[in-house]
Amino acid sequence: MKKTDKSLNKKPNKKRRTYRNRAIMIISLVLALAVTLLFLQEFILCNPNHNNERVRGFYLEDKDSLDVIVMGSSEVYCAFAPGLNYQECGFTSYPFATEGNTVRNFKAMYNEILRTQDPKLIVIEINGALYSDANIERDANLRRVSDNIPLNENKTQLIDDWVSENKIEYYAPFIKYHGSWDKLGNTFAWSISLLQDQLRGYTLLKGVKTFNEIYKTESKVFYKDDSALEVRRPLFSEADKNLKEFLDYLDEEGVDKSKILFVRFPHVVTPANLTRYQRGNTIGDTIRRYGYNYVSFEMDDPDIDLDPYNDFYNIEHMNIYGQQKFSKFFAHYLQDNYDITPTDLTAEQKAKWDECVRYYDAYAAYNKEMIESGAERTEIGESYFIMQEIKKYLDK
Repeated sequence: MKKTDKSLNKKPNKKRRTYRNRAIMIISLVLALAVTLLFLQEFILCNPNHNNERVRGFYLEDKDSLDVIVMGSSEVYCAFAPGLNYQECGFTSYPFATEGNTVRNFKAMYNEILRTQDPKLIVIEINGALYSDANIERDANLRRVSDNIPLNENKTQLIDDWVSENKIEYYAPFIKYHGSWDKLGNTFAWSISLLQDQLRGYTLLKGVKTFNEIYKTESKVFYKDDSALEVRRPLFSEADKNLKEFLDYLDEEGVDKSKILFVRFPHVVTPANLTRYQRGNTIGDTIRRYGYNYVSFEMDDPDIDLDPYNDFYNIEHMNIYGQQKFSKFFAHYLQDNYDITPTDLTAEQKAKWDECVRYYDAYAAYNKEMIESGAERTEIGESYFIMQEIKKYLDK
């Protein structure tokens, strides 16, 4: 009788099973930490604010669904309201803009627009070329853009062009913001808003933001007939160099110049910011020399009917009254001068834009009531707690 091979009946090696279980536990732990870290970086350890919400919201828009995109800094999202533009003229639009956005970021942002959309017109507000060298080189003004661009060659090029040390922080922002736990109370509202945007798949207000305030000044306010407004003042050196590099880049790419419009949005012009206005004249001359259209709305157009004593919340930015006046005017200006015919939307896309109109109307009503009631100065944008207040005004 043959002997049975007892080795065939042996149980699996206990030590080997222990090693395998430990490996599974370690891998699971690493994956859990990675997912947690990714979540924190995406929604909490990213210095969340209206800039993150607006830029990331741009990437939530359906590909090739935007007719007009306005690129620039804070002047843009305080003056340009996509929901109101859609209501007035039927075209889709978006303010691809951040606080303190400088001309150094223009190339990357322009390329991101072309990577994700096929707009009929790109509008570039030129405030980012009016900054001093110190502001041009300010890290925060780069990060508000670079932190929120998805990883691709445009992000890499932007970082390579302007960052020489600690580049890893720009690819993994949680390294920079890991100490921001003490600010969680202040950023919670924007973190929730970012998460809701992602779950919903789009933003409700398309990044508009103002303050419920009326700017009052006792300073002289300049008007069109003042000779000081004809002066050309040189740009700061970095701004001048970066602007020309951007214009050269556009030329090298062979862009259709009829699809790009450079503008200067309205401000209250007083002695405090007259030199900036005069640098704007120089920018206009430079842009026109390159063969691009440039229009300054700095001085009030009768069709806009802006009131410098009622329609701004500070010397540089419009409140809800100015925003509504200018956005309506500008929507019709673009439609009349650039033949912006609305893209055919799907039923789902149209429903989203109709919802945006409803929320913008509620945002405007809430904003005006906050001003007229003398409420405390508040940043009114798409943060979670503000949106809870805005929802109360839906369909009022």
